[in-house]
Amino acid sequence: MALIGRSKDLDRILSVIRGPKESALAVVGRRGIGKSALLSEIPTLSDYRTLFLAATAAESDWALSGITALLYDMDDPVLNRIAERLLQDTTGAMSVPAVSSMLINGLHERSTSRTVIVIDDADRLDACSQAVIGFMARRLTGTDIVLVAGLRDESPESQFSGLPVLRLGPLSDSDTVRMLEGIPAKRTTTAAAHAVAAAAGGNPRAAVDLYGLLLDRHTEGQYALPVPLPSTGSFDAEFATAVGTLSAGARSVLDLLALSFRSDISTVRDIAPQVWTSVDELLAAGMVNRSGPHLMVVDQLLRGYVFSAMAPAVRTANHQALAEAAKATDPYAARWHLSYIALDRNTPFELLGHAEDLIRDGDVRFAVEHIERALAINPGEPETAAPLTSIAELLFNHGEFVYAQRYLEWAKRVTRDHALILRLSGLSLKIQFVQGASVRSSTVLRLVKDFGHQDPSYSAGLLATCALYFAERWELQEASDLLQQGSTFQGSASTHSLAMAEHARLLIDTLSGDTTALGRKHEQTRTAGVAGLLVRARALTYAEHYESANEAFALLRSSTEPDHRNCRETAAFMAVDNEVRAGNVRAAVRLINELERSEPGAAYYRGLLHLFRVWRAYSLGDDAQARVCAAEALRWAAADSHPGLLAQIAACQGHFALLRGDLAESVAQLSRAAEIGMEFGNPTLLRCEADLVEALVRLGRHNEATQALLRLESRSVGLKSPWLMMAVARSRAMLADGEQSLQLFSQAAETRTANRLERARTLMCYAERLHAFGRLRDSRDALLRAKVMLDEAGADAWTRHLDALLLDERMEPVRPQGNPAMLMLSDDERALAKMVARGMRNKEIAATLYVSVRTVEVRLTTIYRKLGVESRAQLTALAADKGTTAAQPYVLPVL
Repeated sequence: MALIGRSKDLDRILSVIRGPKESALAVVGRRGIGKSALLSEIPTLSDYRTLFLAATAAESDWALSGITALLYDMDDPVLNRIAERLLQDTTGAMSVPAVSSMLINGLHERSTSRTVIVIDDADRLDACSQAVIGFMARRLTGTDIVLVAGLRDESPESQFSGLPVLRLGPLSDSDTVRMLEGIPAKRTTTAAAHAVAAAAGGNPRAAVDLYGLLLDRHTEGQYALPVPLPSTGSFDAEFATAVGTLSAGARSVLDLLALSFRSDISTVRDIAPQVWTSVDELLAAGMVNRSGPHLMVVDQLLRGYVFSAMAPAVRTANHQALAEAAKATDPYAARWHLSYIALDRNTPFELLGHAEDLIRDGDVRFAVEHIERALAINPGEPETAAPLTSIAELLFNHGEFVYAQRYLEWAKRVTRDHALILRLSGLSLKIQFVQGASVRSSTVLRLVKDFGHQDPSYSAGLLATCALYFAERWELQEASDLLQQGSTFQGSASTHSLAMAEHARLLIDTLSGDTTALGRKHEQTRTAGVAGLLVRARALTYAEHYESANEAFALLRSSTEPDHRNCRETAAFMAVDNEVRAGNVRAAVRLINELERSEPGAAYYRGLLHLFRVWRAYSLGDDAQARVCAAEALRWAAADSHPGLLAQIAACQGHFALLRGDLAESVAQLSRAAEIGMEFGNPTLLRCEADLVEALVRLGRHNEATQALLRLESRSVGLKSPWLMMAVARSRAMLADGEQSLQLFSQAAETRTANRLERARTLMCYAERLHAFGRLRDSRDALLRAKVMLDEAGADAWTRHLDALLLDERMEPVRPQGNPAMLMLSDDERALAKMVARGMRNKEIAATLYVSVRTVEVRLTTIYRKLGVESRAQLTALAADKGTTAAQPYVLPVL
């Protein structure tokens, strides 16, 4: 099983191994945290010789057993002699200081290259070996040794105290789920993996053991999750020790709390009068915590141990007592405890009803226990399908997609009601939409065709939602087809469904380039509410009204209503794209970082998040990380059959390849993106054609660049886009010749409607053209203006590229040549002569100056006539710089 969630820890270890100095590192992690698995990966990190030693309990009382095993593993003649002396010392005459000194001397005398020593559970070695190795770890200079010692505990009295420490923390829930889903199994369940991740607290061993128990239950046909999750046995000894230190009263209260996810303090007090003393003891021990009037066991594994350790009769008596005590104060708890001692036919339905109320109150984990208990009591009851459907919809609205998917699938298995099947299938589609998965429009149409007549009102709303999904994927024909199908249910559609259909039309029109609807007053209906505002904000982004869109997204993200979570999270993603399109790099990077912190499990729009990571890495200049992110994004997009995402990834890679000067790669990626982008119609969506024109011009492929510009202009007819106006103007200027090129660049650079990033890019291209024509001071001024804009946008990668241009030797002024005849030439003619003197061919000169080869030939003819030369060799002799003068300091202009 691959090591998951430890990349930063491995990087820290690798930095120690590759460091210029010999050093030691203590890796500290409690039992089960994955320390041994991490240490076992060290031999794969480098090509250095690596020795691995693990403490053996059988030898822990044998003095110096650990050090002798290590010396023999190192297999060095000098160290072997030391090991033999230690084995021959049967009387124990050699002291720890003497052995330590002898070992240090031996390490200095050995002849082998750098060696990495890894010791797992070093604090479990015999005491003498710990002392010797600890002494050695602080004196590795000159030994060419790197020592990594794994420790279970970090103690000031330890022989390894004072060493640099790497503390292993718990895995995140998302990493734990990834680890569990990588375990080979005949049948797996994502919900079980998530439940285990929440209970294990980031302990990999506990998670694997518990997940294995649940898989065994599934194999036996027990699909409902046990409540509480059972004890695995791996940590029973530790739990027994901890519980054994409690007083009798505290142990009794802990038994009561283990029977439920949370318990009301007043209920427990009615059973245990001295509850406060016991609760204080449990709080001090860190076993329980208090939230308002409720108490709960912190560690769900401990709860499982306490639950299983209780005798069945004791559990029944405690359930009975808690049910009686909770009747007046906590009806949810009363029904919960009665489900273990007094079952009737209504018990599952009452538990499911209570679960709905708990979800509305935001107590999802307690609700899940109610649902799983109901399913354990009656797993195949068809009448549970309706409440399970309502529960799945509530969980979806609260962003709990894993459990929503679990319960809708369960409901589909037990029901034959076609109206419910329609609702459940529609909900499954919505989950796929919000997670960024691929859905075919034919699937939606087939579902409505088969079951739509069972609930026409729901079908109308579902078709409007699906139309929004396909519009956001830029598949506008599919979106329009779904709206057309939805019109057949218009007579039965609710006000909300009609409003959603109207918003879908607004988004489709905006994506097609028709923004007239946005120019009119667009009032939000009460039924459309938050969803309508979200769609309108997205349309504002595509219409390039970035500030208005940003205000709307900020309003949506500030909503605190629990059932607005999906719109809130969607707004967070859309806000990132809004800033990217607006050219606000710093703001976009900040929002991406916030996304990853708030949603580490990546439950929403996974493909879009992959794209954002690629863009962020490139924007920050981290090309290595960008390539890793791009590979992962491409795997996701290819598996998901998402052409829009594939095109955006290619456009992003092509743009930054152009920025770093990798023109062949840029043209390949941008051509691929442009080919896919032809399906989308509106060129402002993908924004790759202008980059393609620039890359082709820089490669000297002017005919292809002209064709690419013509395609862009033909698709731009009727579109009112400031970005498009700037992109087309820049592309025309790059393809123009002579003074016309400078005039077009000047006009494009003065355009104020485009964002700062695009204006800065235009100024950079203008500066290069000015430099090619010998107007060096104007070129530098343009670069400095662009630098100010890039700094304001926080565009680090672009700024670094611009700084390189400012420092490049090409930006040095062309100095007059030693031969007075060169003074007869204009600045641009002298620059052209200098290129010939450097041995450049006409084609290379034409590509550098953004002109045709014929133009270069004509200008060379003029130069030959002025200088009276007849060949390139004669011109080279005149233009050769054999007497350069000292460069004059350049005074920065005041901007």
